[in-house]
Amino acid sequence: MINCIIIDDDAASIMVMKSYITNIGGLNLLDAFQDPKLASDYFEKNLSSIDLIFLDVEMPGMTGLEFMRSHRNLPPVILVTSKEKYAVAAFEHKAVHYLVKPFDYDKFLKAVERVFELYNNEKDNSPNLDYIFLREGGLLLKVTQKEIMFCEALGDYVKVHLKDKTHAVYSTMKNMEDKLRRNKLFVRVHRGYIINISYLENFDAETAVVGGKVIPIGSKFKSELQARLNIV
Repeated sequence: MINCIIIDDDAASIMVMKSYITNIGGLNLLDAFQDPKLASDYFEKNLSSIDLIFLDVEMPGMTGLEFMRSHRNLPPVILVTSKEKYAVAAFEHKAVHYLVKPFDYDKFLKAVERVFELYNNEKDNSPNLDYIFLREGGLLLKVTQKEIMFCEALGDYVKVHLKDKTHAVYSTMKNMEDKLRRNKLFVRVHRGYIINISYLENFDAETAVVGGKVIPIGSKFKSELQARLNIV
C-alpha cells in the first residue's frame, strides 16, 4: 500500500484527485491540505508514513517548489499545476511526474503507475537491510528490526526497547524515524514514541499497549497509526 497526501489550494482539484485515488488499488489517501504550511507541519510529523505527495505548484504562502526545497528525504512527488511553464523546474527538483490541469483519470493513473514502478524497482534491487547498528558505549551493536518493540525519547537519547533488554543511544527521534522509515511496521504515535505494530496489543483514542507498556498517542499521529492497521 502506498500512502499519499494532496497539497493543493484548489478545493475542486482536491476533490477530483480524491475521486481518482479511490479507484486505484494500492493507493491510500492519508490527508489533503489547501494550506501548504499546515501540510509542511504534517509532513514533518508523519514523514515515515508518507510514500507519495501530489503537490500543486502555485499556492499562496508557499509554492510547491519552495515546499520541495524546504524538506529533506522527500518521497516521490507528482507536481500538479495549471501551467506548463513549470515542467523544467519540476524535473530539476526531481519530481517523478508532472500533471497539467485539467487532467483526466488516464493521465492521473499513468503518473501513479510511474510511482508504483519506482517502489517495485527499489524493492527488487535494494539489499534486505532488516537490521540497524546501535552505538552504545563505544560498541556498535547489531539489532534486527523485528526485535525492536518501541523507541522512546529520553532527553538527548533514545531508548530502544527490545523484548528482553533496553539500549540507550545518543540520537534524536527524527534520526531514529529516518533509520526505520522503510520498514512499514514502525509508526510514530507520539513525539516521544515510535512503535512496532507487531507488538501492538490494543489501543484507544489516547493510549496504546505495546509489549505490555502503556504508550500515549498524540492527536496529530492518530491518522498515521490507523492508516497502517487492518481495522475492520
